[in-house]
Amino acid sequence: MKVQVNEIPIEHDGTLYEKGASFSLTADQYDRLKDHVTVLDEADETPAADKAVDDMTVAELKAYAKAQGIDLGDATKKEEILAAVKAASQ
Repeated sequence: MKVQVNEIPIEHDGTLYEKGASFSLTADQYDRLKDHVTVLDEADETPAADKAVDDMTVAELKAYAKAQGIDLGDATKKEEILAAVKAASQ
């Protein structure tokens, strides 16, 4: 789902979002942040199976890794997460 930051800045997936900024969350992530964001679009943001991992956002990569049972370890940056996903897929 797409959300917008209400008042206080929110750090999500290694990015700081200021008041008014919008970004995508999974339902589980929304449950943790619901007091600080407003829902703009309730569409499920789970990454499509046909979307290339290189084109996924950090949130999509994390959701993809979780769905595939891929351990990301300490990876937090897109490049690190992408490398872990690709290594697990080989």
